[in-house]
Amino acid sequence: MKISYSYSVVIFVLALVSCQPTAKNTASSDPQKVASNTKLTQAVLITQAGTFNKDEKNKISGAYKAQKSVVIPQDLTPQNKWIMFEGPVLENDLIAYRFYADSRHRFDIYGKRVADLVMDTVSWDYHDIMDWGSDILKVGNSLGIGSPAIQYKDSLYTLSTCTKKTIEVVDNGTDKSRIRTTFKDLEIEDYTFDLIQDWSITAGQPWCEIHLQVVGGHLPPDMYFATGIVKHLPDIKIVEGPDFLYAMNWGKQTFHDEDMGMAV
Repeated sequence: MKISYSYSVVIFVLALVSCQPTAKNTASSDPQKVASNTKLTQAVLITQAGTFNKDEKNKISGAYKAQKSVVIPQDLTPQNKWIMFEGPVLENDLIAYRFYADSRHRFDIYGKRVADLVMDTVSWDYHDIMDWGSDILKVGNSLGIGSPAIQYKDSLYTLSTCTKKTIEVVDNGTDKSRIRTTFKDLEIEDYTFDLIQDWSITAGQPWCEIHLQVVGGHLPPDMYFATGIVKHLPDIKIVEGPDFLYAMNWGKQTFHDEDMGMAV
């Protein structure tokens, strides 16, 4: 897909065997039966109160605090405990997603077994299968599920190097929540530009949406937005039309070796 000004991607997890809502551990297994004033989405951005110290990246010195906006430290390291989940989370009654706030900027999936919103209460044991669900995707160095990237000169660049990265909760609504990430002076080889990523989730839908826009202009010539799916399975189905493209797969590809379908 080659679009030079703006780019939207839908991240879609088709199914997960063990993380379907059940009547036993959810207030309502059918989101349509939940009262209209019940909150069905949330944006989670939680950090420790103090500043990040890379020499103590695994130290939890006090209670975590919900934030509206965070400027990401330039030296934020992977596997840190300064920011809960290592990055922001969008959750609805069916599923939750997160991306790593450090320079990896990869998107991940949390499979849920309950319709209740729980991610603001989950501990660091989220790799284990709990009553609420689990982290279910092993991302590694891949694009995870629908992580934004840029293709230039036959190379793929993730959104990794910039002078300032700000993550803010724009909407934390009953039926839809949105998180905006602003990259100041994003660097791709000899080019720098500002980029906005708007990321949203809606109640009752097992997908989220990402919209990218270059601030005040376009991508440089021969540069294109790109995305992908982690290659845990050998085959993927790709269908392209006049104004769309989707890629999807199905099989045992979760962190716990369960069947799951992904699509972008």
